Amino acid sequence: MMRILVATDGSPHAKRAAALAARLVRELQKAEIVLVNTGHIPAIALGGPGADMMVDYSVLEEGFEKAGQAILEQTAEVFHGVDAPVTKQYRRGEPSHEILAAAAEAKADMIIMGSRGLGQIGGLILGSVSERVLHGAHIPVLIVR
Repeated sequence: MMRILVATDGSPHAKRAAALAARLVRELQKAEIVLVNTGHIPAIALGGPGADMMVDYSVLEEGFEKAGQAILEQTAEVFHGVDAPVTKQYRRGEPSHEILAAAAEAKADMIIMGSRGLGQIGGLILGSVSERVLHGAHIPVLIVR
């Protein structure tokens, strides 16, 4: 049975990636899906010295997790009616690292993800998650536009 990890952030590209994964699973007829969403507070957003005294990170992390769980639930709906087990994982940390770690832990045969999540400005500032996953993966990566 093929195991496919689908990384999602709820963006239009991620939704198209999930839809393509669902289509592949229908064709393969024997596959397993692992949905992953990662919450991450970019270092650039944390500010300068003393910023940690002004921000309650537990509230931010709780908000990210709640949003991440909602994204996973919405993405799982794409697989409704597909005869394949779907597991959902919310992870904390740098997205590309967590996607690669989740793929290794799940012994995934393939990663499917959208080409952009943050948009062009976010991609320029933070770098492209899909590009880092592509270069760090030891399994096939399908990037969907």
